Amino acid sequence: MAVKATSSIQVIARAARLLDTLAAHDEPVSLKTLSTTTDLHPSTAFRILASLIEHGFVERSMAGHYRLGSRLLQLGNRAQGRIDRWPVGGFARPEELNVVVHASRSLPTPGERKIAR
Repeated sequence: MAVKATSSIQVIARAARLLDTLAAHDEPVSLKTLSTTTDLHPSTAFRILASLIEHGFVERSMAGHYRLGSRLLQLGNRAQGRIDRWPVGGFARPEELNVVVHASRSLPTPGERKIAR
């Protein structure tokens, strides 16, 4: 997999590739499989995985195979709780913004063209 020239931080992109690969497998995955699938040198994959293990994002079995860690579940549950409280689409509706910013004028709702005075 070729790495695109972007503003992303290389190690974060590599860690994301490793996590995505682990997520695509139902069973724990060997370092060799992870290395091959992500186009990372085994020593690079190993170092990143070691850091991910340290933070609970990945777990390593006694046989040396890797799987997603429980910390990801904790983060996912927190994100899910926040999504449930967000309005549809994840953005505040105009009437909610008026309350937050203490607007004396109403922001237009979809379909309206002018700000109410």
